[in-house]
Amino acid sequence: MGLSKTLRRGKFIPFIFIGPAVIILLLLVIFPMVYSLGISFCEWNLIKGGNWKFVGLQNYAYFLFKDPYFRISLKVTLVFVSAVVSIELILGLSIALLMNRPLQRVGFYRTALVIPSTMTPVVVGIIWRLLYNPELGTLNYFLQLFGLPPLNWLGEPSLALPSVIVADIWEWTPFMALVLLAGLQSLPRDPFEAALVDGASGWQVFRHITLPLLQPTLIVALLLRLMDAFKTFDLIFVLTKGGPGMSTEVLSYYAYRYGFKFFHIGQASSLSYILVIILVAIAQIFVKYIKTGEE
Repeated sequence: MGLSKTLRRGKFIPFIFIGPAVIILLLLVIFPMVYSLGISFCEWNLIKGGNWKFVGLQNYAYFLFKDPYFRISLKVTLVFVSAVVSIELILGLSIALLMNRPLQRVGFYRTALVIPSTMTPVVVGIIWRLLYNPELGTLNYFLQLFGLPPLNWLGEPSLALPSVIVADIWEWTPFMALVLLAGLQSLPRDPFEAALVDGASGWQVFRHITLPLLQPTLIVALLLRLMDAFKTFDLIFVLTKGGPGMSTEVLSYYAYRYGFKFFHIGQASSLSYILVIILVAIAQIFVKYIKTGEE
């Protein structure tokens, strides 16, 4: 009897250890998601106060079919995401190929490479805001050394978005490089040795062996970076606050502005879930592509 009681008690030991983590997950993730999803179907203005007013899909329909600023913000988001992800992928793959070669002090280079990605986006934004300063910034100092006029990097609509893109590329290219470097180092060596014996050139080896074998890692890195780039907020907040005008106002910042400046909490929640739907659709496309490649 004593042994059976001990065994029955042992069944609950995993739940005792897992329980606190599950409770924290419910409180910090699940409950806010369900709560915000419910708000997205309601009209609730913090200034006017009062109770929620259920409006169904009206908030979603307003942004998708009536709000012209949503289309501008969506366009800015797509331009930003496509630019940073494509450039970071190309640069990250180039750096990974370089770091995959036998180099002296390679450990030092890898450590130096990862430094930008270890910084929080707010710190990165502050660093680049100082670099972009029109009067005391380092970039304008070098322009003046070459006799060029200083530029208002974050104050001109034509320069603001490219400036934010450059800052994001500086921060997240190391992440892409490290992920792809790990993928390169996990590839089997036999195909490369056979290609060298057959006299294949470096470009042929890269095109016909490296890229096909690295494709799953490329897709995963691309998916992770796409999802993170769509949610970019901190860098925009620190550098431009969506300006000048709406030239850098991505969807995440537009939702923040709707909720915490205009105090339309219901519409801000629906805008956030539109962004979630876009991310889920993109993720499903990538997952389907991965499954097709495996088959």
